[in-house]
Amino acid sequence: MQKKWYAVSVALLLLTACAPAESAVSETTPAETPATTAAPSATPEQAGTRWQEQVSFDDSYTASLRDGSAIPQAALPLYYKGRWWGKTWATLAEETGLAEADLRALNPQITEAEDGALQADTSELLLSESYAIPQTQEVLATVAVPSMPEPYQERHYPLPAALPREAAEVLALSYYNAEAEGQGFTCESAGVGDYRQVVASSRFTTFSEAEDYFSTIYTPAALSELLQPLSEESIGEGTAYYREGAEDTLLMMWYPYDSIIPQSGYTYTEPQTQPDGSLQFSGICIVVTDDLGEPLPEGAARLYYAPTVLAETEAGWRVATLNPPF
Repeated sequence: MQKKWYAVSVALLLLTACAPAESAVSETTPAETPATTAAPSATPEQAGTRWQEQVSFDDSYTASLRDGSAIPQAALPLYYKGRWWGKTWATLAEETGLAEADLRALNPQITEAEDGALQADTSELLLSESYAIPQTQEVLATVAVPSMPEPYQERHYPLPAALPREAAEVLALSYYNAEAEGQGFTCESAGVGDYRQVVASSRFTTFSEAEDYFSTIYTPAALSELLQPLSEESIGEGTAYYREGAEDTLLMMWYPYDSIIPQSGYTYTEPQTQPDGSLQFSGICIVVTDDLGEPLPEGAARLYYAPTVLAETEAGWRVATLNPPF
């Protein structure tokens, strides 16, 4: 097995998952296939941080479902995954490359506000009645964080093989941090909505530490949706998963990450380079089996579309839009 290692140094504590303390398409061109030269590792001391993360890539990986079977060659109904409400039909058409008129016709239950924002009493938005599952080449990324509790010490993520290696690395870390939400923290009541205050952690324990860390993964705009600084206007309000408390304390939502269940696996559309240099593609979540791994009844299988945008900034590749396909 050919495996490339990249190290991102980041803390070395070991705690349980968020336990309470005793006292949260425009014009495009295909992306180029990345080189596979390994980057040198860095120790936590060299990077000036306190815990270690390692991201490795297996270039010999063959795209497959979770049970090891091949990605199905089939066409299934495709639904949007993530927050589509508040967007417009024009935005969704540009994002998906599908015709606005077709999207409207497929979703008569969805209405528009005066400003064009979409709204409905359902979470489902149908993008296509018959969408061919992509057969995209992939690599397997492994994120290892020894300080985290089991089973988050090592997680695996198939990624498009065409991504530049640094872009693939930040995408893998964004997937890991989404899946590990709420894990490795000891918390106590914060007295602020649904937030709890972090008192100890396997990694970052203060708001500034979290902000510094996540700024190496996300663009500033994406970061603002994940982290909310303290302000007079924000007291008692907030939808970001992490927010700042008094004296740089870190507050977080109490709930862990919630994935699509059941899920058979996922694949991707091919990354496309946009005029601004960003890479746009979509994760395609495949649901063809139930939670016991048995095939779903005829007509019950479906796909979910999870749009992703990676931007190349002066500081390197960052995640601009993320909807994990799991």
